Parts: sequence; C-alpha cells; structure tokens
Amino acid sequence: MTWKRRTLAVLCFAVMALGFYANGGVYVTPQNIIVLLAFFGPLTILGLYCRLGLKMPLALFFRFVPLPFGLLLSAFFISVGLRYEHPFVLGGLIAALAGGCLATVGINLKIEAVRMFARPRAISLVVVLGLALLMPLGIVLWSVESAALRHFWSPINLGIAVAAFGTLYFAIESKQSPLDRAQSASLNAVLLITGFLVYEYFVGLARVEFSEWTAILTAQNVLTLVTAFLIYFVVVFLSICHNQIHQLPTRHWHLVETFLFFVFMVIAPESILELEVDQMSQDDLDEISLRE
Repeated sequence: MTWKRRTLAVLCFAVMALGFYANGGVYVTPQNIIVLLAFFGPLTILGLYCRLGLKMPLALFFRFVPLPFGLLLSAFFISVGLRYEHPFVLGGLIAALAGGCLATVGINLKIEAVRMFARPRAISLVVVLGLALLMPLGIVLWSVESAALRHFWSPINLGIAVAAFGTLYFAIESKQSPLDRAQSASLNAVLLITGFLVYEYFVGLARVEFSEWTAILTAQNVLTLVTAFLIYFVVVFLSICHNQIHQLPTRHWHLVETFLFFVFMVIAPESILELEVDQMSQDDLDEISLRE
C-alpha cells in the first residue's frame, strides 16, 4: 500500500510541474542550471557523507538538510545578483524551491523513531562542510566574469552576523544543551539581521551620497544575512549529526517565513504608495467631476 501512495504522490507532483510548465510559469535558463548545479553538487556530498559515513536514515537527511541549504543558496545568489546586476537575483529562487521539494521526501519522518547512528568526527565534519559550502562560491567565480573573491570577504558584514549569533547564544539560559541554544540563537540572528537589513536599505536610499551605491550597499548588507543563514545551516547539520532535532521542524518554519519576507523586500511589486505617484490625485478627480 505504501508504494501505491508514493506512486500517486509522484504522479501528482509531475502533473503539478507539467501544469506550471504548460502555463508558462516554469522555464529553463542558464542561470537556473548553474544554481541547480550549485545546489545538487554540495547536497550530494553531504548526503553521501550522512548515509555512507554515518549510516543516517535518508528520511532524516531529506527532512532537515535540503530546505535550509536551499534558502542559504538562494540568499547567496540574490546577493550575487544585486552586486553584479546579474539574473541570479531571480535565478537564485530555484534553490529555495528545490530545497522545499526535496524536504517532502522526509515528510513522514517520525522523530521519536529515529534510531541511533554513528557520531561524526570533528575533522570529517569540517572537511565535508567546507567542501560543500565552498563549491557554490567557486561556481559563482567561474560563471560571473566580474566576480572576484575579495568581493565576498567583508569583515564588517561577517562580524555583524557572528556577533548577533554570539549575543543571542550567550543570552539564552544555559539549562538548554549547546546545540539547542545554537539553533535558537542562529534562527533569531536571521530574524534580527533581516530587520536591520530593511532599516539599512532605506537609510542608504535617504542619504544622497549613497544613492548611486544603493545596489552595492544592499548586496553587502545581504551578505550579512547570508552569513546568518550559513550559521543556521551549519548548526542544523551538526544537530542532525548528533540527533538533536526535536525543535527543528518549528524552527525551519520560522526560517521560511523570514526568507519570504526577505524575498518580498528584494523582489516585490510596487506598493500602493508608489503606484499613487503615477496616478491622478483626488484633487484631479474632483476637478474632472466638476467639469462634467
């Protein structure tokens, strides 16, 4: 019976995808292919490590890893698109969609039924995470001609994200386990930095001397948010490797909410206030009615 339900689920997903494609909502671009390469390459490395190295159930991996990794990559490619005026601003969203789709593979995971598996060695974790996280950066440096490694090294922006995480981590009660505190601190750091990002953006617009550099400044500030997403993802990966996952479903949900707010801030239709600039005022309408 299980295989029948899974077959029906796959068929329904295929119908949905084909429907979007037929409706013109799905199209393949070179940017999408590059983003998907940057998504599936590192994810394959992490998946093989968890399955073959740690004997971790695949359902556990797919339940908690692809979604935050996809959101991290999407924010990263949005920052790249803003910095270099590149189509990655829109193409990067495919990583978030791919992460959300893969998360459904582990949707039936029963957290309380997860069996014990091998604990990772610190050196292997550093190597695997380092390789997986550096791969998207290498792909960007290869695919964008004007990209330079120094553009991604901003001590101020990176320091802000680390300081936000540290502030919240040490403020949380020590009764919780270190990984639980790290999960909560990293998630709240993303929320906090997103709020500051909105403020910094409008401050940059208001200052005349920064008006011509708004896109670059925004890209640099988004890099702070990308670092916060990176910290959260690393904490999540460490947590599942040590089987501390009970609060992750709720925290992932809050992460998605924050990411959607960030996306709507970067890629959003005109507001009612902006539309009024191009429309007639109420006085104009009154004058027209009086003429009639």
